[in-house]
Amino acid sequence: MALDLDKARDYLGMEYAHCANWFLIMREVAARSFPPGLDRNMAMAQQEELAQQAFERSAEATSRETALARAKASMESMKERMKNSLENLPVIADDYAYSCKTLMESPDARLRFWLEQK
Repeated sequence: MALDLDKARDYLGMEYAHCANWFLIMREVAARSFPPGLDRNMAMAQQEELAQQAFERSAEATSRETALARAKASMESMKERMKNSLENLPVIADDYAYSCKTLMESPDARLRFWLEQK
């Protein structure tokens, strides 16, 4: 039997919370990677917008309170895994870079994935 819609949305909300943090971390990477100026500002703004969209989708899938709690726990976990250093970004990049990009581009496909899980 496949997952019901509420459970699938719960899993999807969790993924969005993780991705919101991934994009916040990438905003910091952009801040440190580009010299001051328009390119840096644009890169940071793009990552900030993605983070906000991911958080809002997490809240829509579950609730604002759940999304916030998950985002906080997720960020703590990511920081711990990276030992609080962006130099260790590769430790989490494999888990989030591609999957978050795909999730933001194809949210319906990911929901279908969860609905098909047993």
